[in-house]
Amino acid sequence: MFDLILKFLQTPGQVLLVQGPPGSGKTTFALEILNALEETHKIYASSRVAPARLRQHFPWIDEVIDTMSGRTARASWIDELHDLRRVEPDTIFNQVLRLKHSKQRAVLVVDSWEGAIRNTNDEGRKMLESAILSELDESKVSVVIVVEDSRHASDLGYLVDGIVTVDQSELDGRRVRTIAMNKLRGFSVPTKRGIFSLDNARFTILPNGLRQPATITNPRTLEVVPHPSGAFSLGSQDMDRMLGGSVPRGAFLLIDVDSSVSPVEIRIILNMMRANFINQNGPCVIVPTAAYSSDTVAESLSKYVGWEAIDERVRILEYNQSLAPKKWRLVMKSNLSDDVKTFAHAWDEMAKISPHRMLDINVDKAVQVYGRDELSVPGLTELGANMRDTEGLNLAISSTDSKLRDQWLSVVDYHLKIKNADGSLVIYGVKPFTPLYGVDLNFEKGYPELNLIQIV
Repeated sequence: MFDLILKFLQTPGQVLLVQGPPGSGKTTFALEILNALEETHKIYASSRVAPARLRQHFPWIDEVIDTMSGRTARASWIDELHDLRRVEPDTIFNQVLRLKHSKQRAVLVVDSWEGAIRNTNDEGRKMLESAILSELDESKVSVVIVVEDSRHASDLGYLVDGIVTVDQSELDGRRVRTIAMNKLRGFSVPTKRGIFSLDNARFTILPNGLRQPATITNPRTLEVVPHPSGAFSLGSQDMDRMLGGSVPRGAFLLIDVDSSVSPVEIRIILNMMRANFINQNGPCVIVPTAAYSSDTVAESLSKYVGWEAIDERVRILEYNQSLAPKKWRLVMKSNLSDDVKTFAHAWDEMAKISPHRMLDINVDKAVQVYGRDELSVPGLTELGANMRDTEGLNLAISSTDSKLRDQWLSVVDYHLKIKNADGSLVIYGVKPFTPLYGVDLNFEKGYPELNLIQIV
């Protein structure tokens, strides 16, 4: 989405209107545009922020290095900074005309329009509009106009070539920032909305959808994130930090997954967690989702741990008794009392490898097989206490309400929620309470890697 906006502005003569309420991120967005444009004269005219304070609030703009001497200059990649707070409208008018007559490829940011016309009458406003908006093609100038007042946005809307709206709202008490492309004349807009963050005073749009190639041509064994002493890593340093650094041994974790999240995305996240545990000699027992068979789970996981590790340290429950026997396949009968015994036997066998085992259970699958009421039998309570006592990692995934989910929720140490918001995957902690994070899930290293972007 951001690349499309840059391409739009690199066409001389385009005028982009950026609108949104105070504090929504308009200035940071405009500065990020200037930062990203190359081989372009960049002018930032502000009626709201003095140049000195601008650099104070956005220290990353001071990045110019003198290539002759090698000295770092305390200047900005913005070629010109104009403080519109102390100048008359005629001065602004003349600055714009000077820029246009220079015939130099340039991008002008006016932040904000209200400030630029603050001391003008109707005639002066029309002159300024004409100076900024006319004959841009010939002058090689593109313009970004920042507007806060919806009345001015309406007045300018029919004159500009593109309109972008930035806004902020809440999701379960957490800040969400959104960007919408309302108009981009002459350009096809495949994605009209997205989520962004202002972390570190930078405008960062979250990835839209899963960054996964059609085929992973060279899958690699997952590089582990080491477990801290007496605790477990979930396979992502960012996720560990979100939960306070790591997950203590014996902890129970529940992840609520919204229906907007695809099974593929959840499988990839779980494979990252599973592989990180298995590749550190950890046994893992998996109750997979109904969306995937045990064969599919084993095949996808084997790419990152190898088949030898699957046979030795992984057991995957399967309720289809007609499938061929596999060392890793744990065939169940769909009878709760019998299956608890089968599971307990396999769980004890895994203890011969390591007492610190991982249970990965899809709650919805268990409810589907055994019903909503049977799963409250006393045997499961003792089994849960045993899992905590053996200092393993106990992970449950749920998408629907059920008694089993409520039972798990009553004992969990960590409760996370994963959703899809405006095309981007987001995650946040309910217990403990955390801010909202955007999820960047990619395969750049040949295995699933999860990075988080805090929404601030």
